[in-house]
Amino acid sequence: QDGNGVLTRKPLEENKIWEELEKMKADGTAIETNIIEASQYGIYGKVKGIKGFIPRNQISVRRNADPSEYVGKTIKVQVLETKNNKGRKQLILTSREIEKLEKEAKDNEVWASINEGEIYEGTVKNIQDYGAFVEINGIDGLLHINEIAWTRIKHPSEVLKTGDKISVKVKSIDKENRKLSLSYKATVKSPWSIFLDKHQKGDVVTGKVTRIADFGAFVEIDGIECLLHIKDLDWARTEKVTDVVKEGQEVTAKILNITRKDRKVSLGLKQLVEHPFDQYAKNLNKDDIIPVEITRILLDGVHVSVNGNIDCFIPIAKVSSEKLRTPAQVVKVGEVKDAKVLGLDMKGKNLNLTFILEDKGDDFVTEEEAYQKEEANFTIGESLGDALGELFK
Repeated sequence: QDGNGVLTRKPLEENKIWEELEKMKADGTAIETNIIEASQYGIYGKVKGIKGFIPRNQISVRRNADPSEYVGKTIKVQVLETKNNKGRKQLILTSREIEKLEKEAKDNEVWASINEGEIYEGTVKNIQDYGAFVEINGIDGLLHINEIAWTRIKHPSEVLKTGDKISVKVKSIDKENRKLSLSYKATVKSPWSIFLDKHQKGDVVTGKVTRIADFGAFVEIDGIECLLHIKDLDWARTEKVTDVVKEGQEVTAKILNITRKDRKVSLGLKQLVEHPFDQYAKNLNKDDIIPVEITRILLDGVHVSVNGNIDCFIPIAKVSSEKLRTPAQVVKVGEVKDAKVLGLDMKGKNLNLTFILEDKGDDFVTEEEAYQKEEANFTIGESLGDALGELFK
């Protein structure tokens, strides 16, 4: 009104602040700011009285950070830009870069302190078909599917879920490429170790038949697959495994052998019952007469079944007191005859039998004599033909 101009220091002070912000940008200076506002695009805070904007992708190293979570919090920021695309003054800030630098520093400390072979507590962060990623003190390590469980699994989710707190052992470290290989199963006792702690040779165990093969059956005992060989299913000859056991069937068997080096366990089913020979021979004496059934006829003798479950061989010299070209001359398959017990072999589970019931006389032919050459009045072709004819009658 009096013709004098009115001056203000505000533009000068504001320009000075922008100069300071430019210097902070150049130096990478970090400063704290209180977050006063949030939108779907980012968050806002003031630096030296100037309202600054932190874009959503500059908030954190974490993906999909929620801006609303930061309102009212104080965070460290750096000046990213002081002008917008149109050249106008606009303060753009970042907290992501500071968080990134802090994480790198912390990661360097962790990588320097972590050691191969040691066990650490971690958190399952992510699960994939091939394994899981576990965070240990801020760094991620790969837990391969083969290192999750001692037993075979089809997917890591059978054992783990995101967020699980687990102990893991460091298998290997590649500090140059920042790769960490972990094992979960190495922190727990293997089924094999547990099995050895609980069982020994001679123990009687119960398990389930998991699969059948031509040579036997596999039975799972406390997580270990044990072999029940076909020869150990029954004292009698077993033609097919499924004649005795079926898949899914629960069986009780005896541990016959444990091979620690190969991690193999052999089981026996027949060993739980007394051998038929031992049971039968308890009341048997030398010179006893017993009934036997002819089961097979060979050129040098016959196989007979004793008591329905004991196989014995009677040589041709003991089939008859007469000289025979083949046992088929005097016996046939399925025939039941009386035999005399000449001896009992308890160790070999065998009976020495003969069909010659009368006592030895001057005309008795020994086994050795029966196999000696004799003067024959027939040709080899004729004798073999006759023998085969008698055998296949």
